[in-house]
Amino acid sequence: AMPAQHGLLRLCLSLLAAVACRSTELTSTSQRANVEGRLATELPLESVRVVLDGGTYTAIPRQDGSFKLHSVAPGTYLLEVLDTQSVWPTVKLEVSAKSPGKARALLTHSRQPLPFPLPLEPLVAKPTFFEKREGFQWSSMLMNPMVIMMGVTVCIMFVFPKMMANMDPEQLKEMQSGGLAGMLNPDAGKEGGTKLADKSDTTKAKRPPRSER
Repeated sequence: AMPAQHGLLRLCLSLLAAVACRSTELTSTSQRANVEGRLATELPLESVRVVLDGGTYTAIPRQDGSFKLHSVAPGTYLLEVLDTQSVWPTVKLEVSAKSPGKARALLTHSRQPLPFPLPLEPLVAKPTFFEKREGFQWSSMLMNPMVIMMGVTVCIMFVFPKMMANMDPEQLKEMQSGGLAGMLNPDAGKEGGTKLADKSDTTKAKRPPRSER
């Protein structure tokens, strides 16, 4: 009879221990809180993580920036956003042990309280290490020395021949010889220019006057 009583006593003690553990688990679970928030950014969030105390709890943001930390036990935590593209503020999070499921949060740098879901914005946007390339501008192209030289060359090729075509053959010959001499000898160029002017005056003098009708 004694062994049977001892066995029954052990069974009762085991049941009482199981009930106490289950009650403790339920009480602990009821005291936990779900922490929700949203990251306000237009940058991709594939590699971004929201962590408490360096990784005790971790949440992966959705595409719209919302995140949720599940079943956070009572205590004080430091919430951080791990992101290589932006710098985010850190948040001090306190999960209440007296009020089950309740928590409060405030920014560490300004001590400003935050509502839930936590609205978080980056302190520093994505850093830019390269200068922004300017768009195409017609003014910069027109001021390019190469473009100016090309324009002058085109004018010489098309405009100068037309001007020479309208000149008298003798004047053209005098100008060509005077221009060549001017390049070799400036004094000769001046003399040739004087002769060309005298020749032009003589030609005008020889032309008969128009008869008036």
